[in-house]
Amino acid sequence: MSEIFHELVFHLVFATKDRAPLITPPIQRLLFSQFRQACETLHCDLHDIGGTEDHVHILMSLRPSHRLDIVVDNFKSAGAEMINKLALGPPLEWDDGYGVLSLRHKDIEIVSEYIRTQKERHQKGDLIGKMERTK
Repeated sequence: MSEIFHELVFHLVFATKDRAPLITPPIQRLLFSQFRQACETLHCDLHDIGGTEDHVHILMSLRPSHRLDIVVDNFKSAGAEMINKLALGPPLEWDDGYGVLSLRHKDIEIVSEYIRTQKERHQKGDLIGKMERTK
């Protein structure tokens, strides 16, 4: 493929089925590790990852050759498969939908801060609607 300039930054959010509070701190650590590994395998740049007990936020850059729907399916299937094999609790299932926003490169730090402070923001109700939508 020819060399091309690209700057494809995305904020991705997806939730557990019916927003069930299944992502405990130990499961979150395992999931985030799995998502980091998936990014390496897919050759995408992971800028940040965070979430709460019922949803996940991922901030990443993709290549033009990536198909976003396939990347999302990869995250969801790899994460659920790994957690369910370990049988650490009820089966982890994801809602069918997801939310995605395209960003400017200069917004990475702002969105990263939003992702890192998810738990506090949810406790205070200090949320940005578009950044929480999964449908």
